[in-house]
Amino acid sequence: MKLLLITIAAVVLVGTGCGGSTAMSLIDASATGDLDAVKKHIAAGTDVNQLDPDEQGDKDSCLGVAAAFGHKDVAIALMDAGADIGYKNKNGSTPLHIASFFCYPEITKALVDKGADRKAIDNEGGTALDGVLIPWSQAKVIYDLMNSIFTPLGVPLDYDRIKSTRPEIVDILQK
Repeated sequence: MKLLLITIAAVVLVGTGCGGSTAMSLIDASATGDLDAVKKHIAAGTDVNQLDPDEQGDKDSCLGVAAAFGHKDVAIALMDAGADIGYKNKNGSTPLHIASFFCYPEITKALVDKGADRKAIDNEGGTALDGVLIPWSQAKVIYDLMNSIFTPLGVPLDYDRIKSTRPEIVDILQK
């Protein structure tokens, strides 16, 4: 779980640029949910599997970044363009780990529908399902930590959404 937290924190810090300029990197467009910029990159032949260039980051992919921020349309566009759904960052977390932890059902389902490995384990031996099966009282401590990073970036976590969709994520991952 510690590595998942580090991964998520790094994803959050990847890029917070704004706007729809074609000069925006694909990783930044994925982080901000700029679907138009993502589509321009795809049309231009940009490698959809490019990684966060931050040497101190977790080397997350554009898909992992989009999953962390809940940008469903961006995540689906990246998957449709051939993004590697099984990519593991340096902590072993896949986009499925990230989307599931943050309880984005549509992204989680899209990843599963595209064939994401529900049994993939991170470097600590945890699956995506493991991340949502921990009791809410324990999970909330982790979400509070993540929210302390997300909120200053202008993207506070929606605890009600997370708490209410956890059972749906479990169902998706157990099917």
